[in-house]
Amino acid sequence: MLAAVLHGPYDMRVEEVETPVPGKGEVLLRIKACAICGSDLHAYKGKHQKVTFPRILGHEFSGVIEALSPEIKDFKVGDRVVVDTNKTCGQCPQCKAGRPNLCKTTVNFGFKMDGAFAEFVRVPEGINIYKMPESISFEEAALAQPLGVALNAVRRRAVVTVGDTVAVLGAGPIGLSAAALAKACGAQVLVTDTEDFRLEIAKKMGADEVVNVLKDDVVGKSLEFTRQNGFDKVIEAVGGMQDTTIQQTTQIVKPGGLIVVVGNFSGNKATLRITEFKDREIEIRGSRGQHGTVPYCLKLIESGVIDVKPMITHTIALDGIVKGLERLEEQKGRTMKVIVKF
Repeated sequence: MLAAVLHGPYDMRVEEVETPVPGKGEVLLRIKACAICGSDLHAYKGKHQKVTFPRILGHEFSGVIEALSPEIKDFKVGDRVVVDTNKTCGQCPQCKAGRPNLCKTTVNFGFKMDGAFAEFVRVPEGINIYKMPESISFEEAALAQPLGVALNAVRRRAVVTVGDTVAVLGAGPIGLSAAALAKACGAQVLVTDTEDFRLEIAKKMGADEVVNVLKDDVVGKSLEFTRQNGFDKVIEAVGGMQDTTIQQTTQIVKPGGLIVVVGNFSGNKATLRITEFKDREIEIRGSRGQHGTVPYCLKLIESGVIDVKPMITHTIALDGIVKGLERLEEQKGRTMKVIVKF
């Protein structure tokens, strides 16, 4: 089969590799669509700590079952499916407590096992598989993964509900998904970013107000939006600039409000405005992963409650994947989500 193999930083080659064979309890999936994630870009640049080389990246994908083990009875060849991106142990305290996204021995597609920038991917036993509704395209279904990350942040961690005021910092795919979900929950939503074209997409996905932080006063606009009260919930989805954004969150959240950090790839350093944090009794929570959210995300997309299509700005063939990664890195041509289509 053809696959995009990452041999080292900035060394990705589309080449012939052996097609995997499903073993006991396993499925072979023919990939139809696989989106490029920011974590794929970090791996391509050699800055992702979980990646070993050589590796086939790709964890936001959908496809059709090509072959499967005889032990599997609930699926058949030809089924259109999406799968969870992680394999967890099922035995640790976190897994047993119903929080497998915190499993310490998680194995991820595209990082610790080969992913879906390939014609086929082997789905190991123990990973959940979900049938796709016929009305959903493969490209839309591939975005169930980032939508699920946002769902974990918005519903499980922030518990956004009707009447909340919510600020989402960062209009990347996770931030845009979080904004759409918060709006669907009945919240009033403000989204911030540094790029106007991203904020245009945020408006299409339901944001009530947008703020370009390079042009406007974030704190002033936020207080105006909330009638000087501050936001009930603030979701930080930027990641790379957290020494700035975490400080912003404590300035715009209300006294007794909640901050949820879902942004990734920071320098693992953020200065907290500790006086505001303490005196205003602000809460802060982390949010990690999307385990178990796929079926909900598929229903949200199928029903039209969430429209992920505005995020899809480019589709490419597998042989154009390096150019797709470069486009994301350089932010060429109003790029949001690039999907490799097979």
